[in-house]
Amino acid sequence: MIADNSVKIIQGLDLSSYTTLKIGGEVETAYFPSNINEILNIIDSLKSQNKKITVVGIGSNLLVSSKGVSGGVILTQNLKNYEISETGRVKVDCGIKSSKLAQIALEHNLSGLEFLIGIPGSLGGAVTMNSSAHGQGIEDTIESAEVLNIETNEIVTLDKSQLNLGYRYSFVESNKHLILNATFQLKEDDPKNISDKMEFHVNYRKQNHPPLASCPSAGSTFRNPAPGVFVGQLFEQLGAKNWVEGGARVSSIHCNFIVNTGNATSLDVSRLMYKMYNAVKDNYGYDLLAEIRFVGDATEEEEMIWKSFQVH
Repeated sequence: MIADNSVKIIQGLDLSSYTTLKIGGEVETAYFPSNINEILNIIDSLKSQNKKITVVGIGSNLLVSSKGVSGGVILTQNLKNYEISETGRVKVDCGIKSSKLAQIALEHNLSGLEFLIGIPGSLGGAVTMNSSAHGQGIEDTIESAEVLNIETNEIVTLDKSQLNLGYRYSFVESNKHLILNATFQLKEDDPKNISDKMEFHVNYRKQNHPPLASCPSAGSTFRNPAPGVFVGQLFEQLGAKNWVEGGARVSSIHCNFIVNTGNATSLDVSRLMYKMYNAVKDNYGYDLLAEIRFVGDATEEEEMIWKSFQVH
């Protein structure tokens, strides 16, 4: 059982308000830990009850089932401590917002994480997916990460090579581990240079991505299928702009984004993704991999769809 009564626990939480796509049903039980010991206690408790365990950061790359999520959902948004050494080494918890970390680095005149300013997610998700943009990426500055094996509750520290970072991929992504914190080695730079890089990333996203405030999305829908091949351009060539399925629509600004027009369900998004996936496969021969992740109690149709383009 959970011994620490300070852990915030909510039964029947509507998870749609905790994702950038604004889709999702009720969670059986939601937990908001603020430290590693609380996470370990929660996992032990859920295992003792044979409950399914789901971990959510800020929910920026997630499609949550409209049917809801059985078992326990651990939301890491309260784990946001950080330490900065005099040599530019930064150790940061998984729940801190990526954009906040970029601002913290700027405040200390440290360069290397400017690209995070435009990524609407948490640090844990950024490391798990090896986030990058315009020549900067997690793999450029990360030294190590402390990770939790959810199945065994073992905590280990993995160095950069052990993290096996690749394009939108890491060891953590495929091995049921949870990023607890990560350590980066940054370089001192003129704050003007840092802020200029950050401004570039912000302006690029404003001009080329649908705004989250008015067009809820989960970010990029599919990964690029090959070096130099951009899936958004493939969708545009296929005329996918503004394709609609229920309340889900392909963005008119960027064709690799699906936006919630206000009443979209997880099945709407899944069906639209399946249409996009099949169009690329039929016309270009690529089997696309989803960049967003599905969590929760899927319908039979959703299970069938997601087996097609989920990472195996």
